[in-house]
Parts: sequence; C-alpha cells; structure tokens
Amino acid sequence: MKTMRRICFFLVLLGILSAFAASMSLEEDIQITLQEKRIKDFDLSGLSLVFYLNIENLSSRTYYLSSYDYGFLVNQQEFFRLQRSLESMIKIEPRKNKLLSFPIKITFAHLFRLVEGIEKADKAEGAWTGSIAFSDGKRERGRLSFDFSGEFPIFKKPEFKFISLQVRDLTIGGADTVFEASFANPNAFDLTVERISYNYFLRDSLVGEGTVKEKKDVKSKGEAAFSFPMLMNFFEVGKEVFTMLQRSSSLCRFSGEVEVTTEWGRLKIPFDKTDRVIISRNP
Repeated sequence: MKTMRRICFFLVLLGILSAFAASMSLEEDIQITLQEKRIKDFDLSGLSLVFYLNIENLSSRTYYLSSYDYGFLVNQQEFFRLQRSLESMIKIEPRKNKLLSFPIKITFAHLFRLVEGIEKADKAEGAWTGSIAFSDGKRERGRLSFDFSGEFPIFKKPEFKFISLQVRDLTIGGADTVFEASFANPNAFDLTVERISYNYFLRDSLVGEGTVKEKKDVKSKGEAAFSFPMLMNFFEVGKEVFTMLQRSSSLCRFSGEVEVTTEWGRLKIPFDKTDRVIISRNP
C-alpha cells in the first residue's frame, strides 16, 4: 500500500516537473512583443483598437499557435472577452516570426453604459491581457501570458453655434443675406472641415440650401467661423419672411451634414439645430 502511494506521488511530482520544464522551455523558445498599436475604422459609433503582436520562435523546433484568450478592461471594467481555438493552427517555423493583429472593437454607446462618466473624458486607456497556447503539432506545450495597454480617443459630437443673420439688402421682392455660425470642436484632437451641406429655415420656411466647400482646420477645443450666403426670393420662400427679416431676431433651424477629416480618417457628421438667431442689418 505504501509502495503504491509512493508510486502515485512520484507520478504526480513527475507530471508537475514535466509541465514546469515544458513551460520554462516555451518561455525560452517563444518571445511575444508588441509591435505597434493602431486605431482603425474610426467613426461616430466607435473604433477599432488594433494590437499587432510579433511572435518570434527563437528555437530550432517548429511551434504552432493553437488557441488564445484575452480580455480588455477600461477603468477596471471588463469591456470585452474572447476565447478561441484555431481550426487551422498558425505555424511558426524555427528562427522565424509571425506578425499577428488582434482588433478590439469599441462601441461608444456600450462604453458609456459600462463606464460611468467616461463620455466626459478626452481619451481612455484599456488593459489588454490574455494568453496564447502553443503546440508542437502533437500536444500542447504550454501557454504564454501577455499584458499590454492601449489608448484611444473619446469622440464628442461637434456643434454649430449661431452668430447672426446679416441682411445686406432688403427689398419688397427679396433679400441678400449671410448666415454666420461657428463650428465648435469639443474633442482632444484636431478636425479639418472639408464640406458643409445645409438647409436653413426661418421658422418653417426653407430660405436657403447649398454646399460650402471651404477647407478649414478646427483645433482641439477650438472653433472656426463659417459664412453661408443666401439670396431669398419672397415669391418663392413666402412673404412672411420679409416680415421676419425686419425683426431683431428670429427662430431658425440649421440642418445638414459636415464632412471632416481626422488623423484616423474621414467622418460625416449630421447636424440639426434649432435656436434663435440675431438679425443684423447694414447701417
């Protein structure tokens, strides 16, 4: 009985030592490094934070990447977790390396629900941790852990602020006007406005529409002013507009789309704002 116990103990110990030796061998044979981080697919709803890992086989034997698991945390809250076994294992030949990409899809709506108050931040940093399993083609040789961090911007929707509606010329038949508004960028990154397509209403009357192609940089936390010339024909837009333009202010609606470029690509931002606008006239 004692002999049997000793044999069992020896076998368990041998298994532990073998696993430890295999793990130590794997750590010496395989090196995992972060090559780069990149933001892709940036739009109004979210972005992809892509981690590029360089997996280098320093040994004289062939290894196969057989499975991996990882999680992504933001402010200690788990945002994403994935476990995957590969049907076709990735071969890493002796003295060779493989560059692999691991995209983390971040949707702002989910992030804002998960992490309270983060929508007010300019950026966030996430912790990407996990492990990768390696095989020699016959059996698993062990797993190697990794732990990296990645930073990404929090998008805040820019908005227009009404400055004035200048009436340059007013007759019984029409008016020559210019609507002025500033485009405010609340983000921690610069925007370049490429194009603005718009509709302009005085109360319920559509009095102007068009497209402005005026390339203008809008710095982080900054503003840029834009002018929108509008020739109004009262026979088309309505005689009540003539009365509104003689007042000191009027309710107006400004809607459309702004096309901007960022360091991560191009965005199309819809806008629709209703507010009072000051009406000014040339002396």
